[in-house]
Amino acid sequence: MKKISFISLLLFLVLSISSTSQTYVDISNTSTCEQAYDITRFTIFGPTTAPIEMKSENSNSFDLAKHPTWYKFTIQNDGILLFDIVPQNPKDNYDFILYKGSPNFCEDYKNNRITPIRSNFSPQENIKGTTGLSYNGNNKDYEKGVMTNEGDVFYLALNNLYKDGKGHTIIFKQLKTSKLSGRVVNAKNDKPVKAEIKWRNLRNNNAYVTSQTEKKGYYEIDILINNQSNTFPKYELSAYSENYFPDFKLFSTSEANKLDNKQVHFKLDKVKKGYNNETLGVIYFKPNDIIITSESEYVKKKLLMFMKFNDKAEIILQGHTNGLFPSTDVDFELSTNRAEVIRKYLVDNKISTSRIGIEGMGSKNEIYPIPETEEEEGFNRRVEIKIVKF
Repeated sequence: MKKISFISLLLFLVLSISSTSQTYVDISNTSTCEQAYDITRFTIFGPTTAPIEMKSENSNSFDLAKHPTWYKFTIQNDGILLFDIVPQNPKDNYDFILYKGSPNFCEDYKNNRITPIRSNFSPQENIKGTTGLSYNGNNKDYEKGVMTNEGDVFYLALNNLYKDGKGHTIIFKQLKTSKLSGRVVNAKNDKPVKAEIKWRNLRNNNAYVTSQTEKKGYYEIDILINNQSNTFPKYELSAYSENYFPDFKLFSTSEANKLDNKQVHFKLDKVKKGYNNETLGVIYFKPNDIIITSESEYVKKKLLMFMKFNDKAEIILQGHTNGLFPSTDVDFELSTNRAEVIRKYLVDNKISTSRIGIEGMGSKNEIYPIPETEEEEGFNRRVEIKIVKF
C-alpha cells in the first residue's frame, strides 16, 4: 500500500513539473528599434510570447498593421553569421530584416539612412515555417550568411503577419573561420604531390571549401567551423590527386575548434591495377556475418572517395570466408553476400553498378588455412578490392 502511494505521489509531481516547465520570454516591450532586446549572450533565444500588434510609424517600417519584434546582438568571434527563426506555429509567416549597427542606428533608421543587409519577405515553404540565414542561402526560405568580425553589432527586426499568431525561437549557428595548412606527399618517397584539399561539415555537407597544393606540395585553407559548444557535427579534411588513393581525416567539433594555424599533412599512396591491399586496405567482417568491423569503416569510405574522384575506375569486390576447404555452399553464399554489401554501399552513394563486379570465393583463398587464433580467423573474413581499370 505504501509503494502504491509513493508511486502515485511521484507521478503527480512529475506531471505537475512538466505542466509548468514551459516558460516564454516576454517580448511585449520589444516592438521598436529603441526597445531592441539584446540577445548577445544567447545561442538559442526563446520560445517567446506572441509579438503585440503595432501600426507603422514611418516609411522605413513594415507597411501594414504588424506584430514586430526588435533584437540586437554583438558578434563574439570572427566568422559567418547564420540563424534560424523558428515559429511556434509553423503556419505563422515571419518576415525579417537584418541591419548592420551604427552609433546612432535607431535615429538613422527612422530617417531612412540605413540599408538592410539581408531580408526575407517570402511565405515559408518548409513544413516547420522556418526562415533565416544559411551558409549558401540557396532556397526561398533562407538568405545567404553574413561575414562578420568580432565586435560587429547587428539589429534584427521580425514581423509575424498574423494577428493571432504565436511566438518564436531564434537559433544562432555562427561559423568560425580558421586557417589550416600542411603538405601532401607520396607515401613511398615523400616527393610533393599536386592535390586538391577539401573541407566539409559531415552533418549537413555545408561549409564546403576547397584549396590546391602548390608546386612543393604545401597548401593553406580557410576552414569553417560551427563554434557553438552545444553542436556536434563532424568535419572531414580530405586530399585528392590523380593516380593516387584519396585520404581523409575526421575531426569532432571540439577538435576542429583547436585547428586554427595548425598543420595537417597527408601521405598518399599511388594506385596500381590489381589488388592494393597494403595501400587501399582490406575490408574485414564479423564472424559468420555480413557486418563489417569498425576498423574497416575507414577503408570502405576511402574506396568510395576513390570511386567518386576517379569516375572511370572499375573494380571487382572479392569476398572471402573463414571455413574448412573445400568450400561449402554456405561459404560461397556468405562470401558473395559480403561483397554485395560493399557494392550496395557504393551504389547507394551514386556509384554506377556497371563499374563494380563481385565474386564469392568461399574459403579457398584463406590467409590462414589453419588459423590458430581469433585474430588469424579475422584475416580470413574479408573483401579484397581488385582494380581492373582506372
